[in-house]
Amino acid sequence: MLKTSIFTVAASIALAANCAGAGDPGVSGGQFLRIGVGAKISALGESGAASSGAQSMFYNPAGLNDVKNTEFSFSQAQWIMDINYSNLAMAKKTKAGAFGLAVSYLSVPPIAKYDKFGTRLSDNYSAMDMAVALGYSRQSTPRAGWGLDIKYISSKLEADAATAIAVDAGIKYAAIPGSLDLGFVAQNIGTKLKYINESDPLPLNFKFGGRYTLKLEDETDFRRNVSIFTDLNHMKDSSFYASVGADFTVRYSGGTSFSVRGGYRTDISSKDGGLAFGFGADIKRWTIDYAYSPMGDLGKAHKISLTLKFSKN
Repeated sequence: MLKTSIFTVAASIALAANCAGAGDPGVSGGQFLRIGVGAKISALGESGAASSGAQSMFYNPAGLNDVKNTEFSFSQAQWIMDINYSNLAMAKKTKAGAFGLAVSYLSVPPIAKYDKFGTRLSDNYSAMDMAVALGYSRQSTPRAGWGLDIKYISSKLEADAATAIAVDAGIKYAAIPGSLDLGFVAQNIGTKLKYINESDPLPLNFKFGGRYTLKLEDETDFRRNVSIFTDLNHMKDSSFYASVGADFTVRYSGGTSFSVRGGYRTDISSKDGGLAFGFGADIKRWTIDYAYSPMGDLGKAHKISLTLKFSKN
């Protein structure tokens, strides 16, 4: 019964991750690592290779170097099948480089226990997945920087647990400073997750992408720009897939800005499943972002992120 329940939990998480990236959900372990984190990047179709700030630890740790001083970010996803996914990221810029800490926690609804005769028991199975990462990023040239995450990954069902260690390594390059940024990252390079007698590799992914920003004509009280994001991925479970997103931002003279976003991923087979939409508001030190992703017959996903930025005195 325990092995059956493990399969049920794994299949549930794999199905959710499969909606975020099609492929064979039985090939790799740690399927929760495939689920997008930040609401901004999710609204852009998960185009995060050139991302910046504390949340870049989940996409490309080289983006940590863009943090100005100190940054805290929290994201909450209400996923399909009542799966909850919470993420916390913190980053600090110093003279020695940028340091980061990120925690991801996924919880699955209680799974009913039955005896060998099929009779429902009074208690339930509990299951969770967690990843804790330490990150470091440094500028190597005026245009280029690199970053590294070291992650501890844990997957648990009742008293049985599997653990793994993994590394994310990325670079970021300002091809046209202020307009075009490029990023490359290798994610989930590490040991296998072993449950009882079964070992599974992590969902290894190679990601290359960029962000191009077009500044529109400025008005007296505000500025407007359009940013295009693109990513190409080669994931162990999914082979090649691409994502694209667009962000339209209006920034007022007082520093407040508002954004609307949309994106698409090519590896989603269900109708409308690859689409994503969202918006964001940046008010003084606070930034709030929201993303909505329809999942066809499986339902829909909502994500919200809240970021607090501290400036230097």
